[in-house]
Amino acid sequence: MIDNKTKADDLIEDYKFVTPKEIEEAVKTGKLNQTIFGMSCFWGPDSNFGSMPGVVQTRVGYAGASTLEPNYQYIKGHAEVVKVIYDKDKISYKELLGDPASWSFPGNKQGQYRPLLFVFDEEQRQVVEDLIKEIGKENAPEVIEAGDQKSHFWTAEDYHQKHRLRRNEKFVKLARLEFGARWDEHLYFTKLNGDGKKGFNASQWLKNLPQELQKAYRTG
Repeated sequence: MIDNKTKADDLIEDYKFVTPKEIEEAVKTGKLNQTIFGMSCFWGPDSNFGSMPGVVQTRVGYAGASTLEPNYQYIKGHAEVVKVIYDKDKISYKELLGDPASWSFPGNKQGQYRPLLFVFDEEQRQVVEDLIKEIGKENAPEVIEAGDQKSHFWTAEDYHQKHRLRRNEKFVKLARLEFGARWDEHLYFTKLNGDGKKGFNASQWLKNLPQELQKAYRTG
């Protein structure tokens, strides 16, 4: 589970906001930015974004339709999405998007795994406009503006949050005891849920946790 290659530009001490309350307040005051991506099943993107330098928090959920209170059994026209909270001084929206070609989807784009891009500010809007020019409007995902009823983010069930970590039941139990009910919104667990790609190093994040939690993670 642990990748021993060090990602030098993703150091814990570079992050100003760590706890769920700190992150929530920083988003409200504009010190952190947010966006939402629809890109197939949300488990994989949740892990991928979590291990990226500058990403502070990820949450999976449902968005993309005007219907109310969707859930996994009754998704009501929404798509599976991941909300990403990030520090734009460490990572840009364009870097989050990645390769433009990966957002080219010719043909029919429907269903709960359909591609979606959500725009929350002018910078994101410009990047998305440039993306569409590059790949062609006919191939582009649907773009939804913040404030549109379809942009409302409905948080998915707990068992979907940090799914990669939740496979380790002992680790989750200890995390809940140590960090409380909102443990899965904490910066540390966003990182530890990362998929280990791009040279991400879990060891520096683990050393900030109690010994029992470290042991559970390593043996899980």
